[in-house]
Amino acid sequence: MAERMAYITFAGRSGWALLNTYHAVLREGVYAPTDVSILMDAACRSSPAGIVEGIGIISERYGISPLISTVDLPCGDYAAAGEAVLRLAERLSRDGYVIALDITPGRKAAIVSACTALASAGIAPEHIYYLGLLVEEGMARPYPMIPLHLQPLHDLAGGRA
Repeated sequence: MAERMAYITFAGRSGWALLNTYHAVLREGVYAPTDVSILMDAACRSSPAGIVEGIGIISERYGISPLISTVDLPCGDYAAAGEAVLRLAERLSRDGYVIALDITPGRKAAIVSACTALASAGIAPEHIYYLGLLVEEGMARPYPMIPLHLQPLHDLAGGRA
């Protein structure tokens, strides 16, 4: 049986941060999720359907077809974001998943809430991905259209990225 791999991410103000980080992770070839969970802030300016479609298109390019789900979060309720990630991670851990958390697109307070909740419960994701952007101006574009040296992928949990 293939390893079950979960990818948890946040949809924030821009869908590009989410889609570009996901693309970078798959491009590295280290992590190929079987499940993708997108936590959607009510203030997200990107269409949830567009983000789900984008994840599907990128996944297909790399030969995978993960189950994609969304979780709606109330706008500005950062504690709820932490609780939602914790509930999701607890279920995934119980079900034997390897967990990756993408912190690039989320609002800082939501990310801190999620990381604090996970740490308090003793859950350490195997990967915590952050896609840096060394130059911000004019970079709201698809991942392949931005020079790779300007967008380093970091795995803050110590995994290879």
